[in-house]
Amino acid sequence: MKKIIFTLALALVAMASSAQSVLSSKIILTPYIEHDGVTPTADKVLLDKLNRIVSNHGVAANSGVQSPFIITANAIELKKETTATAPPQTAVELSLTLYIGNGEEGVVFSTCNMTLRGVGSGPDKAYASAFKRINVNDPDINRAIAEAEKRIASYYEQQGPSIINKARALGQAGNYAEAYATLLRIPSVCPQYDEAQQLLLTLVQQECDAANTKIITEARGAWSANPTEAGAAEASAILSRMENASPSVKAEADALLAEMASRIQSVADAERKAEQQRQANAHAEEMAAIESATKIAVAKAKNQPTYHYHIHWW
Repeated sequence: MKKIIFTLALALVAMASSAQSVLSSKIILTPYIEHDGVTPTADKVLLDKLNRIVSNHGVAANSGVQSPFIITANAIELKKETTATAPPQTAVELSLTLYIGNGEEGVVFSTCNMTLRGVGSGPDKAYASAFKRINVNDPDINRAIAEAEKRIASYYEQQGPSIINKARALGQAGNYAEAYATLLRIPSVCPQYDEAQQLLLTLVQQECDAANTKIITEARGAWSANPTEAGAAEASAILSRMENASPSVKAEADALLAEMASRIQSVADAERKAEQQRQANAHAEEMAAIESATKIAVAKAKNQPTYHYHIHWW
């Protein structure tokens, strides 16, 4: 999960230079249903209807970020009976109320009520049949959403500064995921929208810098433990994991690379000089040996025997 969040953060930074905003420009409602396990088919149908409602009215999330503002529903059974058909069916009459509000704070902004009827092979299928009759373009639903949008806009006008401060505090505490979620909820109707956008990008870069700094520390540790070409290769591989480095962090990584290159070059130069010295010493020793051998040879040559060939007249 953390990797996914971090990847999203990098994507947001990549979009920073784009004219298109990285934050939501609209109010978002999150469809929510409490599943009790008794009517799973009906719950699925009802949730699908809520999703279609928010989609049709342009208040659905398109980034996967959930909103604190929800649209939910509660059904009250007005009547239930078994039909005289073969096989017998369950018929229900329901009073369904849609609620739109702040799900985190428990504040309702608007409601919409309707009466629905359905028939099925059991209560679950009967409820599902009733929920299928929800008209997602019902004028009363339109009214409820319009009223909720006004209330939500007012909420952000009042709570915008505290939301920004909360996100900033979360970022300072290193809780980047929650900070991002807080900022990504803010729509353009909030006066602090632009400030939230800039703070989001700042926090994303801050998290990237923190991660990249740890990578540099790891690479430096590998190099310190083995200041050789092999150690430099390992450290370089570690540094290659860096992403979206700021200029200051990149400069730190470049300094380490330069340090390793300089050290390796110094070692190479020292080894080359040492080899040259070894070769020079070997040559000197060889020349000294030759000189010594020559002196011995000369000395021996001075003591060569005298031949008396004239005596034998050879």
